[in-house]
Amino acid sequence: MNAMEINAKLFKAKADKIKVYPCNNLRASNLGHPCERYLYLLIKNWEEQKPHDVGLQNIFDLGNTLEEHTIKNIKEAGYEVITPTNYSWKVDVKGGIITGREDIRIKDENGELIPVEIKGISPFEFDKLNSVDDFLKSKKPYIKGYPAQLFIYMFKFEKEKSFFALTNKLTGETKFVEVPFDYEYGEKLLQKAERIYKALENDTPPEACENISFCDGCSLAHICGNVRRVPTDIELDDELDELINRKQELAEAKKEYEQVDKEIKAKVGERDKVITGQYLIERKSFVKKAFTVPESTQYRMTIKRL
Repeated sequence: MNAMEINAKLFKAKADKIKVYPCNNLRASNLGHPCERYLYLLIKNWEEQKPHDVGLQNIFDLGNTLEEHTIKNIKEAGYEVITPTNYSWKVDVKGGIITGREDIRIKDENGELIPVEIKGISPFEFDKLNSVDDFLKSKKPYIKGYPAQLFIYMFKFEKEKSFFALTNKLTGETKFVEVPFDYEYGEKLLQKAERIYKALENDTPPEACENISFCDGCSLAHICGNVRRVPTDIELDDELDELINRKQELAEAKKEYEQVDKEIKAKVGERDKVITGQYLIERKSFVKKAFTVPESTQYRMTIKRL
């Protein structure tokens, strides 16, 4: 037994769990997807989906672990957590149904049970998602679609509000985001469901959504026939935007650090030991060995704001 053999078995164990499941109707968990053509094909041609990869399967499995961790965090804060016994329910719409299941409910100070949807979120998204509008403005289709789940739950059970329980995948921290019921948005979701069922009845696929970034990675893009592709050298990645913005913010601090470092060295001069009011400064010599750098191709990256 060696590490390579173990890793191969770990990979196979995850790969064996990957399956494409039937999708016979719309679900609260997918109704918020911004592309109606995708939802149409998901029902009509579900068996033609490209299976997700092992990396995504690992993320799904981690999500199950994070759900348990999140519930533990909520209970430690003193809230009563109820897991619904009726795991599946439906909402009737013209032409079909929307099915769903809640993660948990928590009891408020008046004894009312409030729906809570648990999500494991990357550190980038965890910091950015603080209101329902932040979800709806997201460039990522799965995040943009999350609120639809809670709106359908609130519609079904006549609740005026619900919550997301977001857990940071890096730190394990949990925070709540309140989602008040919006009748206009809820009505738009029901109308969207009816349009998709009407399209299925007429065997006429809806147009694809306008945002080309949603086509990237779509499991049904190969049969869509209406994919708006992004050129391969363009990356629509808001997390990369965040990193670049942060780098630029730190650029001035780096310059200041280097300038202050020079001033400190100038003040110390050739003294081997200096004691200030707060610090001990020691200057020690070392031999820097000479070496020859082999020839290689180097790349310089420049970043310009669009």
